[in-house]
Amino acid sequence: MLKTVIRRVVNTTAARHLPCLQLTSLSSRQVGNRPSDGVATSTVQRQMSEKAADIKIPPFQYFWQPGSGYYADSLGKLSKPITDICEDFVLSLIDSVPVPSPKGVFTIGDYGTCDGSVSLRLIHKIIDHLRNKHGPDLKIQVLYEDHPSNDYNSLFKTIYGETSYMTKFSNVFPMVCGTNFYKQCVPDHTCDVIISFMAAQILSNESHVRCSNTIFPWRSTSEEELRAYHEAAARDWQTFLLHRAAELKQGGLLFVTLPTTNLWNNTANISMADNVSLTLEYLKDVWTNFDLAWNELHVDGIITTEEFQSCTVPIAPRSLQELTAPFEDGAMSPVRQAGLNLLKGPEDFCTPCVVKTSWREKLQTDGVDDRRLFALLFVKAMRLAIDPTLRNTLKKTRTAEEESCISEKFYECFVKHVVSSDPETFQSEPYLRRLGIQKLK
Repeated sequence: MLKTVIRRVVNTTAARHLPCLQLTSLSSRQVGNRPSDGVATSTVQRQMSEKAADIKIPPFQYFWQPGSGYYADSLGKLSKPITDICEDFVLSLIDSVPVPSPKGVFTIGDYGTCDGSVSLRLIHKIIDHLRNKHGPDLKIQVLYEDHPSNDYNSLFKTIYGETSYMTKFSNVFPMVCGTNFYKQCVPDHTCDVIISFMAAQILSNESHVRCSNTIFPWRSTSEEELRAYHEAAARDWQTFLLHRAAELKQGGLLFVTLPTTNLWNNTANISMADNVSLTLEYLKDVWTNFDLAWNELHVDGIITTEEFQSCTVPIAPRSLQELTAPFEDGAMSPVRQAGLNLLKGPEDFCTPCVVKTSWREKLQTDGVDDRRLFALLFVKAMRLAIDPTLRNTLKKTRTAEEESCISEKFYECFVKHVVSSDPETFQSEPYLRRLGIQKLK
């Protein structure tokens, strides 16, 4: 973890003349260049916060409204197939969870739930399975966890909507928790099953790593930066597991799905999209083009070197070894000592890229090769993951108007690069691993 106090030099004269772009339309207007790294006649020095990685800006504050269902219509569309393909994996292990009384309480936790849309069908199937086996008197709690600024308005609309399990089953009790999952969220021995799809790839606020040539820490070319990143990712993974170990009842299950960064193992049954190599990085060309866009803003003098290097998105795709390390040494591992053991997996799998599928359907149905829409759909989804880091980097030296202008220019640069690519060969498939973990003591 790197905690430093760094002074920035900002060209205030040039910044005042930075034209603003339209956030909703991704206008093609150009942002004016600024002298490199703020060297100008009139400058000011501003001191960064010691906690440069603290994310205090809600993701929805700048470009969407709570309760609008934005997540379900953007990043949720990319994530939903991941949950769907894991349904059989989860349901095949549910019966290993002890249910001592048909009139007792069975608690399902959904960690990193966002608006609940991605897990809705899976939770419905878990409840249906429990009802069929244990009868209608079993009380079922569903605990939804996410950060305090999550869009809980959309979550409640999902839970109590017409397609929700709440319209089908009685004796079901939803609950919401706004405690970050890098802390303990509920009392010891509360949960029977915890599911977490993709959420544990987000690093904690304390695990910020500066990167000199990329905004994605696992893509750094610096050995020192990579070492710091891997240490942070390992520490956060262990912390996540230890808190879930405390929360699970004996015999309880934890299901986790995370992106991967290395080669597939030979035992996986992988459903691959056409023309995709098995050696590819998770969402490889998506990250590549965001990196190109951020670098372009730096080269053009729109952002300073300090801004370029301090913007690091806290995402951690993990290798097979990194996922399994906490479970390997029963005598020394804190995770094993806390009672957690791998029950099934890690198993590799891949789902088709939803954006690429939409592009293909439009091409085949309407004969329209809409590459701009192809790029814009990635922006709509991925800015949920990137925007908080981008905004919290720029807010230290920029006005709100400048933040918006630079942010919009960044996404426009991404679109410009992607539209010049062939969607058919664009490497945007999600390569993932899933684990079934049980608390045995």
